[in-house]
Amino acid sequence: MWGPEYQHETNYLRQYMAQLRRKLEDDPARPRHLITEPGMGYRYRP
Repeated sequence: MWGPEYQHETNYLRQYMAQLRRKLEDDPARPRHLITEPGMGYRYRP
């Protein structure tokens, strides 16, 4: 998504997803829409 120069900066994506969850989810600790898929990444569930 951001290119190979960010390959080892996985914390950027985690921080970005945490910010999105705080803005979009009713309870960011128990997300219903921005779901973590272990071994795959993230999934949006409307």
